[in-house]
Amino acid sequence: MSEFSEKLGMEVGNAFKRGYNCSEAIVEAFRKYAGVDIDDNAFRLASGFGGGIGHARNICGALVGCTMVISTLIGRNTPEEKPLKEIYPVTKEFHDRFEKEFGSTMCKDLMPYEFNTRDHLKNCLKLTNRIGKFLAEFLEEKGLLAGQ
Repeated sequence: MSEFSEKLGMEVGNAFKRGYNCSEAIVEAFRKYAGVDIDDNAFRLASGFGGGIGHARNICGALVGCTMVISTLIGRNTPEEKPLKEIYPVTKEFHDRFEKEFGSTMCKDLMPYEFNTRDHLKNCLKLTNRIGKFLAEFLEEKGLLAGQ
């Protein structure tokens, strides 16, 4: 694990402690400490994904935040800019690695505790920290971060 991934994991955890949900914490840390250019309006998109989409316990909000970061780095603004076949394999690879590493992509599996309990907050803090490190390592491996 690199110093960079350790720092990003810590910053994701710190963002979670400051009150950001899991999805927001990922996006906030990567836009502030990894130079990922996500403006305030795009950042707002992360808000509804916490708790597996508004506490529905569906797809992990942190995974969605990671996908937002990756998409910001490799995505497109128009269909003419880049074909999806250049984007989807990268996000699918991250998804598959995430599922292998964490055992599931579903909040209900990753978060067995009732929301807003001490156990929930401890588990989410630990998990978001690990996911932040995991994303940083992936981005480093793929050479997707400028200056890394």
